[in-house]
Amino acid sequence: MVGDDAATAAFKEWWENEGLLRGGLLVYNTGRALDSFKQLLADKAHCLAHPDVLISAVGTKVYNFTPKNGWQEDKGWAGQLDVGWRVEAVREAAYAALANVSKDSMHFRPPDEQNDHKVTCGVNVGVLQKVLDQLQSSLDAARVQANIIVSGTGDWRFLDLVPIRAGKLQALEYVRASHRYPLSSTVACGDSGNDILMLSGRNLAIVVGNAQPDLVQWLEQHVSDESPLPGKQRLLRSKGNEAYGILEGLEYFGLK
Repeated sequence: MVGDDAATAAFKEWWENEGLLRGGLLVYNTGRALDSFKQLLADKAHCLAHPDVLISAVGTKVYNFTPKNGWQEDKGWAGQLDVGWRVEAVREAAYAALANVSKDSMHFRPPDEQNDHKVTCGVNVGVLQKVLDQLQSSLDAARVQANIIVSGTGDWRFLDLVPIRAGKLQALEYVRASHRYPLSSTVACGDSGNDILMLSGRNLAIVVGNAQPDLVQWLEQHVSDESPLPGKQRLLRSKGNEAYGILEGLEYFGLK
């Protein structure tokens, strides 16, 4: 959605003049924390459509927006994430993995990227598999259930540890069910590897033209997924980049 202001503005114009008026719900599903997103929203106020719901911090937080109350955390979602989760044990597992590979190869991300349901590290690809193996072993020993999410490109990757019930897809499903939208009119859009879980649900999905190679590779393996919309693919690779690709996909699905 963000990257090309002209594309972002084109989506905003469509959303405010058509999508919103037709009863749509705009949800942004991001790795950013709330404060970081609010800053982005202020910086891009001239072109970025204001969402109704924010799924943030890799699916560990859900916020609902109203003009009267602003952003309010969804307590129902937060309450589901404690099952099988102990953040202290997860942090200890991450510290142990770091000690085993050194600070030159792994580090904790800044405090504003951490929360009670999310532990985030940066890991060099040279030790990534070693770190993953040790983390899983430590979590199993502590009887903690967690999703381990790796994303990014280049020599360093983001590594997020979140509750087994958390994640972009799980949060999306929660929001969809809460607002009673059918799968056939729910569309997830993504461009990077950490969107794979979100795009692997039963709803419609768009992979935009500028998607990262790991997401494109995943898409090619799932193009035949069963679709909730007769006569249409569930997963679409659009030709347009960024928000232009989203608009292209919505048109394909008959939602624009």
